[in-house]
Amino acid sequence: MTIAHQAVGGVSQTTGVLAGRLDLRLYPATASPWWAALTVEPWLPLGASGVGEAPPGSIAVTEAHAGFRFPTADVYVGRFQLPVETGRLTVPFTLAFYDAAGRRRGVDGVRADVYLSSGRLQVAAVQAGQQWTPLIGWRQQLVGWEATGYLLWQEDGPAAGVGASGLVGSTVVYGEAWSLPGEQGLRGSVGATGYLGDSLWTVELARASFPAAQTSGPQAPAVPLAAAQLAHAFPSGWTVVADAAAVLRDETPAAGPALGKQDRPHHLRVSVTYELLPGQAEVELSVRRQVRPPQPDVLGAAVGLRWFF
Repeated sequence: MTIAHQAVGGVSQTTGVLAGRLDLRLYPATASPWWAALTVEPWLPLGASGVGEAPPGSIAVTEAHAGFRFPTADVYVGRFQLPVETGRLTVPFTLAFYDAAGRRRGVDGVRADVYLSSGRLQVAAVQAGQQWTPLIGWRQQLVGWEATGYLLWQEDGPAAGVGASGLVGSTVVYGEAWSLPGEQGLRGSVGATGYLGDSLWTVELARASFPAAQTSGPQAPAVPLAAAQLAHAFPSGWTVVADAAAVLRDETPAAGPALGKQDRPHHLRVSVTYELLPGQAEVELSVRRQVRPPQPDVLGAAVGLRWFF
């Protein structure tokens, strides 16, 4: 249950939302060669005050597939997750977009993960719009590192991407690069994450779409970005997370005159979470600000109660 207040260009609205996530897994027997998975995420506004009406509610099936296990391969048929990205804070390229309610729906199709002595081969055919997209991927484990590579055929041509992550001392460093049809230059990101005392920090530089959590459809133009996140969990049950992202330079044709530092697209968000019952219930308070000229600035605050069954 969440109550959110948002002010867009001086127009305010407060909305109550009842949202949830139900994960069902069916394993007929311990050594069964098949299984089934279903994930349903309802998002139901309870009402709104202020200007405008409450957005319509919906129930999304974000995952629904059957899986089959063979001696050296796993096969998925239906709607499943197919992550191809390496970055944590930015998304140069993805096959699974977020909707307006923040839900990330899987892709529809068939996928096979083949486990070989030298690595994992991934072959898939997924539906993107009205077209089927073939994909082949490779994941290689190295000493302290992991590398991936993908090749897929989209409606307007082939796309290819590579990624890697590994340990440098006590810090995890990672990066990815994508070549997409119809775009000049590469999309990509480089980043690092590690601990500073009891705090977990992450920093990232990228050429990607802004904001990262865009809805489905054509990829938004890529721009140079910087993003950072700092999270700290206190022994008393409190957790504080602060994250920010900003466009360093707008390369889109419609960008117009150079913007000042205060006018550049950026977002800031701070959340404070308290664990009411360990592993069962928590309450979260968050505030955010998003600037995307020429659109109106967005200021928001929300308080939510989450219960885990």
